[in-house]
Amino acid sequence: MNSNILPEDRESLHQFYKTSSDYKKLLDAHDRKYLKPYIDSVNKYAKQNSVILDLGCGNGLSSYMLSKNGHTVIGTDISAFFLLDASHLQNKNLNYLVCDALSLPYKDESFDVVCSNELIEHLTDIPRAITEMARVLKSGGVIIIMGPNLCSPFWGALDLLNMTRGKDGRHNWSETKFQAVKWCWHNFTLSIKKKFFRKADFIYKKPDLEKAIDGGDSDSVYYACPIDLERFLKSCNMQIVSLRESSTLRGRIFSAFFPRFGFYINVIARKK
Repeated sequence: MNSNILPEDRESLHQFYKTSSDYKKLLDAHDRKYLKPYIDSVNKYAKQNSVILDLGCGNGLSSYMLSKNGHTVIGTDISAFFLLDASHLQNKNLNYLVCDALSLPYKDESFDVVCSNELIEHLTDIPRAITEMARVLKSGGVIIIMGPNLCSPFWGALDLLNMTRGKDGRHNWSETKFQAVKWCWHNFTLSIKKKFFRKADFIYKKPDLEKAIDGGDSDSVYYACPIDLERFLKSCNMQIVSLRESSTLRGRIFSAFFPRFGFYINVIARKK
């Protein structure tokens, strides 16, 4: 793991997203039920008739669902290939655009809400991405970032428990009991260190694109951690509203007791 991602890895990742039909099938499996927790969180913090920027929207379904709640929505993705299916998800409140989250083609303070679901771990420059999100956000608007907490020690613990019961571990992360224990300990010590760092410490890894079509965030490049995001958002004149959004019982329990160490990232921040 490194503090930066190599330019050739960044380019190969972008090319993969623009061309992989097998990976697109994984995204297409994210149906309305799968997206509901994300949609519910955005609707909870979005004022009536908000103008929303939905980053990394994939096939456009999340943007479409948000627009059906009366919001004006722009759904974006770096891949025109992923957005092909968005042609049948249209209405007067919705538009799509192919663009990079690291360089948003919008004026300052254009949106009431800037949100993303399972995007942050795939971005190659987190400070730049968050700075762009904050730039296009109106004063008083909210940023909502959701996705897997890849630094959570509980992933390894869960995999170890599952393998003890004869089930499989998490693909590409802990496929054996030894890997599960190692991953759990690594994430535990890393999270503790991050908790006491004063600044965000963004860590990147080389994406494994050969295994990406099997799922398990093999294609992730940022070792996603809510502690990093919380620290950097505060430095961007953002106030943290919540780290505890969850629609599942397990998620609510972990977010209540371990808001920075649980399975998922649920960061809501308001621009001052």
